[in-house]
Amino acid sequence: MLERPPDVTDDEILETLRTHWEPLATAVEHLPVGWGAHHWRVDVGGKPVLFATLDPDLPRHTRASLEAAYASAAALDLDFVWPSLPRLDDGYVVPVGVRTLSVTGWLEGERPEESVAELPDLLAVLHAAPTPTTARTWTTEISPDLPHLLRDLLQQPWTGPLGPAARELVVERLAQVGGWAREHARLVALADPAAYVVTHGEPHRRNQWLARGRTWLIDWESLLLAPRERDLATLVHEGRDVDHDPQMVRLFDLEWRLSEIWSFAEWLQGPHVGDTDDHTALGGLTSELTRPHFDER
Repeated sequence: MLERPPDVTDDEILETLRTHWEPLATAVEHLPVGWGAHHWRVDVGGKPVLFATLDPDLPRHTRASLEAAYASAAALDLDFVWPSLPRLDDGYVVPVGVRTLSVTGWLEGERPEESVAELPDLLAVLHAAPTPTTARTWTTEISPDLPHLLRDLLQQPWTGPLGPAARELVVERLAQVGGWAREHARLVALADPAAYVVTHGEPHRRNQWLARGRTWLIDWESLLLAPRERDLATLVHEGRDVDHDPQMVRLFDLEWRLSEIWSFAEWLQGPHVGDTDDHTALGGLTSELTRPHFDER
């Protein structure tokens, strides 16, 4: 997130980090990077040593699911995984109010300008990895009643600065969303749990990191056992020639866009002030309601 969290201070973050990860931490600096979570650089004696992430409590990322995902990523022991670090008292996350804090080591580097050429190879290794005992299994987070839930949401006041514009978008595309939801439900029934593998969930360019002369996959909060197309959808979206089941790619394209539509609609129907993050949410809602599907490009 670009804005600071309204309910957590830097001092609270620093004290939590000292208690659970690094007793010698001397300072934290909020970083306006990423999306969906808040981040801090953590220093010891003026040098960065940790990268802290504060996740909101969401259906897709609960405290229990984050603990399982981070523990599973660490257990993979793959040379391109940049994992979370365990607490001093075991485990990988700790509550801070209603949010959840985790950390990785600080990794000096940069995001690639475009998705790395070796991504298909990295994903092939990941998908062949032994299953960590802590890994959870994917189940859809999309309610079959999504169109009805959106209709109910439209009956509520949308009084924030960006609410009316967001509401108009949802009204214009509601019938189309209903069709997507029905198609999604049909495709979910085709997924075969016997073929599930370890998946990152979001291996796109923003979760690739160039450091120490190699490519790393970062941000493992979405790790789940799932059809490999949960990751391969990224490659198809990028136009890569990769063997895949088109129906499963379609499933995870729909899974992502329907989840985003509901999340952004809820956000913009509720109280907001029109800040940078709110405008990003409106942009996200607009994109997911209007962009082509991967197979329509």
